[in-house]
Amino acid sequence: MFTNDNTECSTKISVISQSKFDKWLLTQSSFTKNWALSNNFKAESGKILKIPYEDGRLKEVILGEGADKNLEAISAFSASNIGNYYISCKFAKSKESEIYKAWAWGNYNYQSKSKKNLLYVKEQKELEFLTFYSDCINLSRDLINSPANKLNPSIYYSKIKNNNLFKSFNFIDYTEKEINSNFPLTCAVGKSSSSKPKVIEITNRKLSKKDKPLVIIGKGVTFDTGGVNIKPGTSMRNMKKDMGGSAIAISLFLLANYFLKKTKIVLIAPIAENAISSKSMRPGDVYSSVSGKSVEIAHTDAEGRLLLADAIEKASSYNPCMIIDFATLTGAARVALGEDLPAYFCNNETFAKKIENLNKEKLRCWRLPLYSPYLSKIKSQVADLSNASLDGMAGSITAALFLQEFLKSPNIPWFHFDTFAWSQDSKGAALQGLDIMSDFLRKNFN
Repeated sequence: MFTNDNTECSTKISVISQSKFDKWLLTQSSFTKNWALSNNFKAESGKILKIPYEDGRLKEVILGEGADKNLEAISAFSASNIGNYYISCKFAKSKESEIYKAWAWGNYNYQSKSKKNLLYVKEQKELEFLTFYSDCINLSRDLINSPANKLNPSIYYSKIKNNNLFKSFNFIDYTEKEINSNFPLTCAVGKSSSSKPKVIEITNRKLSKKDKPLVIIGKGVTFDTGGVNIKPGTSMRNMKKDMGGSAIAISLFLLANYFLKKTKIVLIAPIAENAISSKSMRPGDVYSSVSGKSVEIAHTDAEGRLLLADAIEKASSYNPCMIIDFATLTGAARVALGEDLPAYFCNNETFAKKIENLNKEKLRCWRLPLYSPYLSKIKSQVADLSNASLDGMAGSITAALFLQEFLKSPNIPWFHFDTFAWSQDSKGAALQGLDIMSDFLRKNFN
């Protein structure tokens, strides 16, 4: 995928911003100018132009990034072309590092390690990072793309524990009894399945009581039928991806450990299947968390927040400096923002402003408010909380407010990402929210 041997990479790829297209055109030969104009190429997002030599061999590839640093063209080219290449980004707005990441994204194939092409990277340190980055995102995408019958909670746990990327970390192994005691809301969801819930809990270093680690959480529902409130068939079709939040959290944990050399980090991912059986939780049932907070089940398809509630309470017990969670949580967020732009919530204005500064460079997520008056929508007459509002309004906000109730202290900085973990236009699994949070931690946390 990447190499630092420039003798292997002979074909130039130029990434051109729409705002710099005219300047680029002025520097080109008459042949290239005419070729670009006759093909109506103006560096629009996603546009790919192959320029030949006179004998028909490929001379150069021109990729448009549009006006907003859109790198879908390089991902598309990486996905569908064989060859050896090097990048020129003189007329691009995107950073070279972001172009390399887009190349890695396009080079992915489910459970495939074949190298169809090579891209030259000059610096050895950059090459090492890109190789590691590719391994991380390919693992996460493989997990999301895996069929649910090949990735139940037990298999999922084993895949992570036996993966070489995790060989130097500390795993906290819970017995079935301990999971029932420490993650009771997760067990309420998972008791419907013959595959019992598991919990992935990993630390990158040994922790002491005085430590304040960064805690990263992911929702891991390996398949979501909706439970007794069963989903329609079309809505259930891709629910193998309902563990996508945990897959994103896994990559962020690995990348954070790579960047933050002195930071102690914890990963928590409760894993369960929301199946249908005589043991399924029912609307009207009441379950209690470890802290004793009781939850009435208003809707069995609002199950992911129960896993996250357990994880947030567990995270709070570490006295964390920050909690970040990812979940494929609500359809409401997708209605509002579509599949590519995850919603995020944050209870700390200082940290939220740092995300917004990154968004000014390139928009990658959108903040929604923790609007406290909507807490009334998830009140219950028989429990402390209801797991869902049934009025059909503000579904993503009420889900976030539900989760916020499980923070031990409102002073713990907390990010919640309501993401899709899927792409309608690419190779299934997507990791929306990963790159911006990776950038946030790398630039602001160390």
